[in-house]
Amino acid sequence: MHTDGACGPEGAGAGIVLKRPEGEEYTFALHFSFPVTNNEAEYEALLSGMRVAKYMEVKELSVYVDSQLVANQFNGIFEAHDESMQKYLKLVQELAVDFDLFKITQSFKKEIWVEEVKVKSIETDGVSAAVEEEEQSWITPIVEFLNKGTLPIDSIEAIKIKMKAPMYLLDKGIPCRKSFLGPHLRCLNPIQA
Repeated sequence: MHTDGACGPEGAGAGIVLKRPEGEEYTFALHFSFPVTNNEAEYEALLSGMRVAKYMEVKELSVYVDSQLVANQFNGIFEAHDESMQKYLKLVQELAVDFDLFKITQSFKKEIWVEEVKVKSIETDGVSAAVEEEEQSWITPIVEFLNKGTLPIDSIEAIKIKMKAPMYLLDKGIPCRKSFLGPHLRCLNPIQA
């Protein structure tokens, strides 16, 4: 199972991807109607995923979280000092005993290098041209999704992009936050990459 939770000015939510060994994959997106911190959102995502797995009668569960804090608190590397973190950790520990095998690992973000090929391979002299890298920013994957419908290979990152993309639009190629004024959609606040 892969989980990821986040919060921001637009609200808080989480993504959960549960994969069975047979290849079946279940994807869930959550929107929290209560205020949370990023760490609380990560725990909420984990707990929601654990409840789903328990309901599906999963006996062995390997969880990959992108939160170093959650993974290390569960594995005893970090201590939970904050009262809310202590409560979340205790609840995870209580639910974990319902599985025959339960482990949490921190997953790391994958980077994908994209090379623009400007000339057909059959039209070159066999020497590959140097690759020019464009400056990437946090908005780049959202722009690529809005422009081309492409998503990151990492399923958790793809869920994040799908959740964030509806908040933006492209105005002459420039990403902007959406603003609804009357029946018309307007582009306000161009995003500076």
